Amino acid sequence: MELIKKYVYAVTQKLPAQQRVDIEKELNGLIEDMLDERTQGAPVQESDVEEVLIELGDPSSLADKYRGKERFLISPERFDPYLSVLKIVLVSVAIAISVGFVIDFFMGPVNIAKQFAEYLASLFSAIIQGFAWVTIVFILIEHRGNRTSDNRTKKPWRPSDLPSIPDPKTVIKPIEPILGIIFSVVFLILFAYMLNLVGVHRFYDGQSTVIPVFNEEVFRKYIPFIWVLTAIGILRDCMKMITRKWTRQIVVFHLFFNVMSLIFTLIMFTDPSIWNPQFMNELVQAGAITEGSEGFQTVSTIWDRSREGLIYVIALITVIDSIATGMKLYRIK
Repeated sequence: MELIKKYVYAVTQKLPAQQRVDIEKELNGLIEDMLDERTQGAPVQESDVEEVLIELGDPSSLADKYRGKERFLISPERFDPYLSVLKIVLVSVAIAISVGFVIDFFMGPVNIAKQFAEYLASLFSAIIQGFAWVTIVFILIEHRGNRTSDNRTKKPWRPSDLPSIPDPKTVIKPIEPILGIIFSVVFLILFAYMLNLVGVHRFYDGQSTVIPVFNEEVFRKYIPFIWVLTAIGILRDCMKMITRKWTRQIVVFHLFFNVMSLIFTLIMFTDPSIWNPQFMNELVQAGAITEGSEGFQTVSTIWDRSREGLIYVIALITVIDSIATGMKLYRIK
């Protein structure tokens, strides 16, 4: 019966992944035995199922009994997503910083020992910060979940309190939050630690030159806001990995993040001082183009239009994503 499926699902989703299959079979068998004992061979009615489930109790409490423990810094229900997010963040950080080190090394291997020492220091610092922030995010989610659970236990549990089994159309595929976290981490590493690599790279006669796109001094003022947005984005993706389905709260939080990101993007990229004012002159000095030539005029036009076009592209992508996400509300029961 549907009610039994809901109950078993509610219990097993609060258990470690490696235990779910066995406990699902055990719990189904237990419920079947209790129903046989109650009905004595008579047809099973929904009221019989409700009484058996009430006897078994709140799914959260039953899951605690299966685990054998009731207190966790991060509960088994969330521990698997926690490990997954932690691995994704740490691997993304390591890859991003390592790639930056390799690029920086080949662009100008001035002092190999110094560069390698700085690389190790940056890698160690970023990994520690990544571990700390992911753990803090999950502790906050755990705390919020415990408060919600405490509020629910103030009233007797009823089978009617069971949430529906997720519709396949509302299920969040793991790849979505994984890619979101990877993008957030790489974005943060690039703009917070490797801004000098964002530009036009020119290699000529064994020499490498980078003409920066941004005015680094001005851009640095926006980095704290980038940190905040990245944290919100990772929090959003953590919630997706935990719930594994679209809920009204997830949709609203996703739309909130989109709005905040769009506002920040508009403020930052419409600030004319954020762009390198000497970009065209530095291209000429690097020998990439010749001043006054047709190529110079073409590049100058592209440079001017691309700054404005970038805003429209980001806005369009954000609007499309927001509409697609908002439409998921109609699929949520």
